[in-house]
Amino acid sequence: MRYEGVVCVLKPPGMSSSDAVTDVRRIFGERRVGHTGTLDPAAAGVLPICVGRATRLFDYLVDKQKEYIAQIRFGAATDTEDATGIVISSSNAVVSAERLQAVLPLFMGNIEQTPPMYSALNINGVKMYKLARRGDVSSPVESKKRTVTIFELELMRQTAENTFLLRIVCSKGTYIRTLCKDIGDAVGIPAYMALLLRTRSGAFRLEDSHSIAELAELKEQGRLECAVTPMDMAVSHLPELRLTGLSQRNRRLLVNGASIRVDDGRRGIPMRLYADSDFMGLCVVDKNGMVRISVWLGSDEHIDDGVMLEGNVRENRHIGTEIGFPTANIEDYDVRALPEDGVYATIAVVDGKSYRAVTSVGTNPTVGGKRTTVETYMMGFSGDCYGRRMSVRFIKKLRGMMRFSSKQELTEQIDRDVKTAKQLFETQNIPTNL
Repeated sequence: MRYEGVVCVLKPPGMSSSDAVTDVRRIFGERRVGHTGTLDPAAAGVLPICVGRATRLFDYLVDKQKEYIAQIRFGAATDTEDATGIVISSSNAVVSAERLQAVLPLFMGNIEQTPPMYSALNINGVKMYKLARRGDVSSPVESKKRTVTIFELELMRQTAENTFLLRIVCSKGTYIRTLCKDIGDAVGIPAYMALLLRTRSGAFRLEDSHSIAELAELKEQGRLECAVTPMDMAVSHLPELRLTGLSQRNRRLLVNGASIRVDDGRRGIPMRLYADSDFMGLCVVDKNGMVRISVWLGSDEHIDDGVMLEGNVRENRHIGTEIGFPTANIEDYDVRALPEDGVYATIAVVDGKSYRAVTSVGTNPTVGGKRTTVETYMMGFSGDCYGRRMSVRFIKKLRGMMRFSSKQELTEQIDRDVKTAKQLFETQNIPTNL
């Protein structure tokens, strides 16, 4: 069964966010998997992971508030600003709860942070923590300073001498270990983050989370769907626009990427779009009262995946040219939006001109392909387009990826695919200006 939505993983300390993504990909049998914001390997807690087409919702989930419980320990500072680093300064002074409470208001609202040198930020294409490990960076980089927002900052309790628990609600991009280090600076005694637990990320909470072991057990029981938040519920913080009694013509226009007029006063904001009870995706109503689907997530019979890929055309093995169907191979696209393997009727746009097309997604096993490629045959196109930008809109899946006994058999099937696509475009009257 194919699952699409958001899975809330309970990440343990010691596991990286990318490791969690790999485990979810294996459990769900889905390659389009991605998290909505890195959680440090040493930290534990809520890690929402998008599965399938839900990866298209990344931009609508990543900006949400985060909530943490952090343990701050006074008396030492480390080079990583957490318990995994090397102590670089120390003090025997003792901090009282009252003294700590007095400085917390300084960190409310918009504050500036200089990210720690052991972070995943890039400097000239290299992650900062890699530069720090080899000695190329010896202190936080001031040019990477950023403004973040602390919405709530609460002293929960003292757990030992110089050790306290803080609850923090903050914006994305906040470094809690840097917050702890800066609080130490404000108190006048070095401090570091000893422990970190993320209790909420957007609408996803600790009580909604599942460990990797629990997900594997649910799969064994055939109950994996219990761990998946449906795509429309994952973005339930967005308002909804529900169109009732939609005509077949207007529904087809929406599905094919066109705009229709609606009676709704909201303009320019993302909304969840429903046609009666069917969730179609996200939309925006423009200033003229025209609505268009901006993120397709529906399951209409006319479109199997409805995704748009954009990338650069690169030279490949020219096998398509050899068999009479030259294709444009695109790379550098957003892999999170990649549809499942197969052959699709598509619309390709190069240099501002649209072409009816057929696109193959997969490894092309007949000709010994080793990696996934996206190759598009454009009807009526001549010449080459190497080095140019191309966008491909997927309209309908024609078939799955298949292995043929010969190139001749492959050629005959591609010819049938092209004829099927032509018939689809003509009978459905699908516009090419998508």
